[in-house]
Amino acid sequence: MNMRTIAKVALLTLSLNLCAPVSASILITEAQYQELLPKTSGAVDYTIKLATNITVNYHCEIFPTPDGGYDIDRENCNNPGQFYNIDWQNQFPATVNMSVLDVPSTATIIEHKLWAIAFAHASGSSRIQMQHGLKKGPTGTFDLSQPFATGEMFGDYFDRQMNPNYFVSKGLQESSLGGDLPDNPMSSVLDDDGVLQIEYPGSAFSELQGIVGGGFPIPYAGIDPKRILSSNNGPARNILGSAVSSGFYNGSALAIVSGSLPWNQGSDSSQDSMHLFLQQSKDPDALSMIMSFMYNRGPYAAKDQVLNNQTVFDHCVAITEGLEDDPMCFTQQNDFGSRYIRQIPDVTNRLTLASNNPSTSYDSQITAADINNYLDLLMSYGLYTQARIDNAKASAMQEFAILASNGSISYRNDFGKVLEKILVQLPVYELGEGGQTDNSARKEIYFSNTHSGTVRVQTKDSFGADDVHEFVLPNNETAIDVNGSFTQLVTSDGTSDCTTEANTLLQSIAASLDSAYESLSLSIELNIDTNGCTLNSSPHTIPDPIKEGYWNPATLYQPSQAVIDNANCEEYINGWQVSAGDSPSVVYAADANGVWRPTGEMPDASCVATDPDAGGGGNDSLWNVTTVYDQPNTLVIDTIDGKAYRNEWYVTGGSEPSLVVAQTPYGAWRLVE
Repeated sequence: MNMRTIAKVALLTLSLNLCAPVSASILITEAQYQELLPKTSGAVDYTIKLATNITVNYHCEIFPTPDGGYDIDRENCNNPGQFYNIDWQNQFPATVNMSVLDVPSTATIIEHKLWAIAFAHASGSSRIQMQHGLKKGPTGTFDLSQPFATGEMFGDYFDRQMNPNYFVSKGLQESSLGGDLPDNPMSSVLDDDGVLQIEYPGSAFSELQGIVGGGFPIPYAGIDPKRILSSNNGPARNILGSAVSSGFYNGSALAIVSGSLPWNQGSDSSQDSMHLFLQQSKDPDALSMIMSFMYNRGPYAAKDQVLNNQTVFDHCVAITEGLEDDPMCFTQQNDFGSRYIRQIPDVTNRLTLASNNPSTSYDSQITAADINNYLDLLMSYGLYTQARIDNAKASAMQEFAILASNGSISYRNDFGKVLEKILVQLPVYELGEGGQTDNSARKEIYFSNTHSGTVRVQTKDSFGADDVHEFVLPNNETAIDVNGSFTQLVTSDGTSDCTTEANTLLQSIAASLDSAYESLSLSIELNIDTNGCTLNSSPHTIPDPIKEGYWNPATLYQPSQAVIDNANCEEYINGWQVSAGDSPSVVYAADANGVWRPTGEMPDASCVATDPDAGGGGNDSLWNVTTVYDQPNTLVIDTIDGKAYRNEWYVTGGSEPSLVVAQTPYGAWRLVE
């Protein structure tokens, strides 16, 4: 994680942000930037491909598939708000003023150009921050000398999944490219989270500000989120501020799961190895899938799923297709996170395919004034100093003069070369540098929701800054500052408020810990019953991975999903939606008309029953010639064919059930169909 030594190959400068203290920042070279770009016939490909003149479905529902996964319901995704016709030039032909909240301007730009420039800038700057801003060593986060498991080098891999179309796809999923957001006058009071939904206060924007010892505090610690994000406080729905911030958030999220924070630098734990996971994953959509998942659910959710432990890590990177449908890698449930990991890569892929065709690829003539005005807008947001913007302008104009014909250049064919000149003049902000608080000693504890319903968790950190703000599903967890406080801990239906009890326990835990405490080694567990809120603390242990097809208490099951209960190795199917609660065998034993019903199947002969008293199969139920089967209807697995059989009456000794059935269909044993 230590990236100080990158100064050996890059120019080390001091950058003074208008809103932040002096701190070290890095400039990368053109050669380093070119390593992050795709190649065509061995040469750098500067083409910027942005789809247009195409209709895509988004906000689709997902439905369970027979193999236990989920898929996008494209057939029924044709309602208003579920399809979008992208036609940049005809949709956004107006000339817009470049003023933002508190920073007036007389400059203008044609709106669709600003959308296109914003997506291109976000794609380029995101790659830089993810590779060179996380303090991962002299050459950066990923090994640029080695191909990814898909066979692609970094530039081709990222350009396929995190090109400008990726940010369009996220904008569609988050806000219908701003269409779902209210139209209000520019205001320091009325605001929203922007086209790409960088949530504030707390949540994503707080991560960017460095509240967990990471983020990028130099540009973000002093910025008013209303100015840079709110869709009504800047031109073109403020898309440039939203897109650039989304790119920085990609770097911040990756840092949390790649061993880049002050307290886990150098960790080789699977939970700190997302950079290795992405480079080793054989699923071609792993990057867009996982970054979209973390964008919606937060990076800590990835620690508990694809990075849960080394066994899960090794299993998931080996999947060549359908990573999102493997229950060992992702919890299989119909929630927003599950939709994001399917919908955003799917739309990105369709847009990328369209953008390779000249007839459905955006292009426009970009002028020198367009470039100057877009750079002034970056400075208006407070992301860069006047000196940095002036250097970027000078370098961009030199390249523009070489490429221009009749006073303009092609966005698709030429702007990428100008963008390179700009990005190498803008500082690479280092993770956690310039923060207003010292988070190096931050200690964390898990909050685990063992309640049967979803709860809303809002916390502050030890400095009183907004920290966590999310809904936690049953049998799921999130990390909080052990020296912080709960602002809100309530059930999603509003029936129970456990905030006071949670703060009492958290304060007690914090008072009992010393400097030797290791982050995330303890857990606060919440349960709610008729007596009210019950919270306890206990050591946190990572549960063993649950095999595919087996009941998982952390999964939301849609109706008619068959699962194997590990207690007795029998298969059950649910009559209606269910999550958490007791295992299917326990539920059925208590109420034969409850949500779980046995199917009579026992499809997995390798299952080892964890509760022999529950009956059923498992290795304990392999047929044994010395066993007395004195209770009729006992289920056993035949050692010859691995199939399940039940006895009709008292049986001892004799031949294997399969041989008995073959000899006489009316004997003691019956095959379970």
